[in-house]
Amino acid sequence: MKRLRESAVDTPMSGSPRKRMLLASPAQDSCTDRLSALPNELILHIMSFMNARVAVRTCVLSRRWLHLWRSVPRVNAEFFEFEGATQTQWGDEVAFKRFINRLLELRDPLAPIDKFWLRYSVDEAKDQEVACADANRWISHALQKNAQSVEVVVVDGTLLVDHVIFTSRFLTRIGFSTVLLDKGFFKQLQTGCPALEDVFLHDCIFVDDEIFSQTLKILNIEISHFSEECQHTISTPTVTFLNLCCPTGRLPLLMDMPSLLTASVCFNGGIYYTPTDVQQSLRSLSCVTSLDFNYEGNKLSIQNNMQWCPEFINLVNLTLGQWCLDANFYGLIVFLQNSPRLEKLTLEFEKSRWIESEPETITGDLKERSFTCERLKIVEVICRKDELLVNRVEEFFSNSGMTSLQISIKHWDQIRHYEPEFVQI
Repeated sequence: MKRLRESAVDTPMSGSPRKRMLLASPAQDSCTDRLSALPNELILHIMSFMNARVAVRTCVLSRRWLHLWRSVPRVNAEFFEFEGATQTQWGDEVAFKRFINRLLELRDPLAPIDKFWLRYSVDEAKDQEVACADANRWISHALQKNAQSVEVVVVDGTLLVDHVIFTSRFLTRIGFSTVLLDKGFFKQLQTGCPALEDVFLHDCIFVDDEIFSQTLKILNIEISHFSEECQHTISTPTVTFLNLCCPTGRLPLLMDMPSLLTASVCFNGGIYYTPTDVQQSLRSLSCVTSLDFNYEGNKLSIQNNMQWCPEFINLVNLTLGQWCLDANFYGLIVFLQNSPRLEKLTLEFEKSRWIESEPETITGDLKERSFTCERLKIVEVICRKDELLVNRVEEFFSNSGMTSLQISIKHWDQIRHYEPEFVQI
């Protein structure tokens, strides 16, 4: 433990001995250590928001703090804390690994880990299994300590996660960024993690072609890669929220989602999309009450009046991207014709101007341009301040019987967007 403490305080942050004495001395009102008067449970909760190295450094504050770090319920292993710790990047990596190994070794063996958070770098010059061995060992350790949440962000390289280690009746959430999911990964989650409800996958590579679960309620898949050679399937009958954002490769086939209520889907990736792919995906979403659908693939021309858009019998809230306003509002009209219970429509324009190119849109012939949305109460438009197309949108809905009070215009600088905390760099 002495070595871990020494490595944790090898930079000037704790102040002079005189200052530390004052901090621990209740006799000095201006420097009274009031934090130490709090119960352990509250202090440990506060320490859970610290990175692991900072949490260990609290051991120098006073005898009261000497061993508290050993029971912190959340382990935040941050690779960037060791940048510049040595003369080389390799040395920094060695220092980080040594620290995390000792940290987990010296923790209170009776203290559970509620959440394990790792930001890591994988050396792709090494054998993949060797390069990923440490991260897999740390994840396994956290699972053995009953971790309810495991989140891993890889900033360099790609982590090949060993799915065999995922055996835990306590794990409820997984968050991965830049991880390769090999064959058998989701089968192992199904059998080994019966309490798993929330999976967030960002910038991941899918080798496993069967994505299924009987326990998941929330599934987020963002900017991840699927194979062009085979059709991946997503079968999650208990999922109530689905986010499938910008998958590359061939579109996964959505199947068996009777519990789905809210879906956010953005298709991009170009050459692998066909009208049939879009039709199959939307059909699987036809029972949702809230849908955010954006299309950024290659230009699709619907032939023979193909019914690519199903009827959304329960849809109340609908969000569409700017793609639906091309081709004389073809996409917008098709969705309105198939959403009889729609109450709120949101149209999101592009946030910035790009070099002019072939528009990403879905086109086709409409025999009938009229629609009936008797329950539609508000149309919200989110756009740039200088967006000229807004006037056409207002005119379109005014001609359809809506008043100006029902049409709300907001600008992007009024809308706050954020990334999930664990993928922020």
